[in-house]
Amino acid sequence: MDENLKKELFSHVDEGIKTAVTEIAGPILAEKAAEMVKESRMRDVLEGRQSLGREEKEAFIEDVRRIAMPNVGEKAAYLTVNDQTGGYLIPTEIHNEIMRIGETTGIVLRDARNFGVTDVEIPTYTGETMQGSYVGEDSAGSESQNDIGIARLKAAEWMNIARLSNKLIKKANVNVAEWVMALVAEGLAYRFDREGFMGGTYAGSPFVGLLASANVTTQTLGSGKNSFEKFDFAEAVEAIGAIPTAAVGGGAFYFHRTVWAQLKAVKDSTSGLYEFSQNNSNLMSLRKAFGIQPVGEIDGYPVFTTDVLPAFSDTGSGKKFGAFANLKLALAYGENGPMEVLRSENAVVNGVSTFERNQIAMRFTHSHAISEMLPEAAVVFKTA
Repeated sequence: MDENLKKELFSHVDEGIKTAVTEIAGPILAEKAAEMVKESRMRDVLEGRQSLGREEKEAFIEDVRRIAMPNVGEKAAYLTVNDQTGGYLIPTEIHNEIMRIGETTGIVLRDARNFGVTDVEIPTYTGETMQGSYVGEDSAGSESQNDIGIARLKAAEWMNIARLSNKLIKKANVNVAEWVMALVAEGLAYRFDREGFMGGTYAGSPFVGLLASANVTTQTLGSGKNSFEKFDFAEAVEAIGAIPTAAVGGGAFYFHRTVWAQLKAVKDSTSGLYEFSQNNSNLMSLRKAFGIQPVGEIDGYPVFTTDVLPAFSDTGSGKKFGAFANLKLALAYGENGPMEVLRSENAVVNGVSTFERNQIAMRFTHSHAISEMLPEAAVVFKTA
């Protein structure tokens, strides 16, 4: 192992990233952003891939500086508008880095199938197994019953706005570039998760997620099971059996962390044993190469938690709250080109005037689409 690789593996994330942004983002987000950057670096090293070099990061932050403060030099090279606000397309390398970081902090970005582009038709399969048939010599074969439908990846525009102080921009370095990328990636990953699971269940949602889809099987819990913690091992086994054999291998359970905490505490009324006791050897074998890791396992399938699913405080009768799914088959997404960045010195963000605070607002936009692909690869849970 060469010395550069050792440094990448064992060096700590520069504390400067946390101290530089605490004033703007607060200590909790600064700490989280630092951990995300560290995890992204580790992933690139472990997979033998090169992360962005210092020069590329410096070039990115220089572009941000030029957009934010056009009086100190030229605007960025990739202009997308001609008005005084200024704007540019994020270079491909930076865009890819943001998406990689997003994969370490979200589930859908990492596990759903990426078709690369939007405004295209993708196949949705709803028939039985395409097993084909044997034919004799010189005999004509017949078409398999495949029931292949069509889903369209129709793009919607996502936006994320961050306020940066002019003082920070003037002194911006690689650490700030990493933080900006982590901040944008976290917001994008959260929206992908929310749309993938809960799309169509709240105002302003442009897509239909698993819990709102009419095509995904809804498994209503047995009689009397009118609360989230009533989900038990028998219900889990039923869900596993509902997924076709070819798809179940990549299956996983998904709950809100507060729901999983309740389920972990439930004991069998007869044996007194915990319904979802932990098999640590199974859990270790289910760990992912990067990103969010399983918090448990049920019958050999990993359990992941995400804050976008209903919390235990929302429990009640007739409510959907979790899922068992192979996301690589159940969901698909695409993106329409790289991100764009625009600036404003006179914006009001969440009631805060950037002019009064000597700040600038950076608006990141990204066009993408999310759609179900194989509804049979998912089951959602609903209380009785």
